[in-house]
Parts: sequence; C-alpha cells; structure tokens
Amino acid sequence: MAIKDILLLLDSDGEGLPASAYAGALAHELGAHLTAAGIAFEILAPSGFAGDYPYEMLAAITEQSRERSAKAYDKLRAASPDSLRSELVQFDALPGQARDDFARLARHFDLTIIGQGKEPNSDDELLAEAALFSSGRPVLFVPRIQSKPPRFDRALIAWDGSHAAARALSDAMPLLEKAKTIEVVTISGPRTSYKELPGFNITRHLSRHGLNAELKQLPVSGDIGDTLLSYAADAGSDFLVMGGYGHSRLREFVLGGTTRTILTSMTLPVLMSH
Repeated sequence: MAIKDILLLLDSDGEGLPASAYAGALAHELGAHLTAAGIAFEILAPSGFAGDYPYEMLAAITEQSRERSAKAYDKLRAASPDSLRSELVQFDALPGQARDDFARLARHFDLTIIGQGKEPNSDDELLAEAALFSSGRPVLFVPRIQSKPPRFDRALIAWDGSHAAARALSDAMPLLEKAKTIEVVTISGPRTSYKELPGFNITRHLSRHGLNAELKQLPVSGDIGDTLLSYAADAGSDFLVMGGYGHSRLREFVLGGTTRTILTSMTLPVLMSH
C-alpha cells in the first residue's frame, strides 16, 4: 500500500528540527498529506496543596507549549513547497497520558516521522517509544544531523528473521521500490543464532516483488547496532530498515540494546516496526 498519510511529531522546543524539513519534503515527494502534531503537557497543582496556587502560571506554561508547536509548524510550512498538503493538530495531555494518546493518534496514519531524541527519557523520546511499540504502525526516525532531503537510492535492511524484521520489511516496501540498490545484511556472532532456512532466502521474496537485493553476512565483535551503523556509513546507505525491539515493564517499554544504540547514535534515517 502506498504511503499517503503521514504523521509528524513536532519537536517540543519549537526550533524546527531536521525531521520537520525531512517530513515536509517526503510528503511532497510521495504526494501524501502531512499532519504535524504538537503536544502541550498539562501541569497540575501539587496534590494536597492548600491555599492560593498560581493556576494562571500553569495555564501560561501550557499555552507556551502550544505556541512552540505553532512556531515549529510555521517553520515547516516556510521550508516546504506551497503545494504541500498539511495541517497542524494540537492537543493537551497529562504527562502520564500523552504516550497513550500519541500512540492512538499514530494508528490513523501510514507512517509516523519522529526526530532523534535530544536526551534519554525526555518527553519526545517517550512519545517515540509509544509510537513504535503501541501504534501498530511504522516509525521513521530522522537523525539530528540530517541535512539532506529524502533519498532512497541505497537501502539497507537489517534482517534477523524475526517478526519485527518481517513487519519492518513489509512496511518499508513503498520506499524500497524507489531504491536502485538494496542490501540485506545478517549479523553473525556469539549472541546471534539466526540462519536462513535452506532454500528460503529473503532476497528471493524481494525479487518476486521486482526488487533486486544482495544478501551479506556481517561479523560482529561488539555492539550489533554499532556494526550496522558502521556498515551503513561505509556503504553510503540512504536509509536503514529494521525491527524495533523492547520488552514490557508494567505499562512502559524498555528498549532493546540494539534498538537503543541505533536511536542514540543514528547517522541516517531509520524505519522501524515492532
């Protein structure tokens, strides 16, 4: 299915991160509609507080969040072609509810685009995790250092035979169809046990979709995420496709080691699915 409906999470500081420009350019290239989402966190008065409390101050903080979202959206519009079809949606949410609200919103779109988090456990990072693990939709993460417009000539697929990798591969098909070169990499090492079934190589599946892909096996001596990013840099890959991994802890997800490495150190756009 083509990508025709894209959601962008606006950065919380209103500065207009590279993800916004990337999302605008991608939506225009695909002929897709872009919805930019701004979230204003509502701050409640301390529980049990007695006496007059400056509720006006709390309301002003929430309003400043809305203004930052509007500022980020204005920057996106200014950097995008006039023909881009887009809209701004803003909603207020309590910090404990924002993740669920954003995940539910993301379920209504083909793809969610999110900029690389500035620091661990920030509001933006928690929203990104919610979209990845709870929306049932793919998420395209854009690195902070991204300066080039979207390019899909050279695709890199991290394949370990898991359900998350299979989901990511399927979700990425509209972008893989634009690629001139597709490399599928598997990683062998002491902590990996995956091997292809005899006679069933994932490149065969891609070839039946008219996509020519080359399978490569990479050795790893350290972190798998670092191995992937190093190879992507050497190969000049334009984007990476991989499964997103984590495990549940109560109502939150804890990122897997490889997923966290990629999201922390990414140097190219990464499409993840869970």
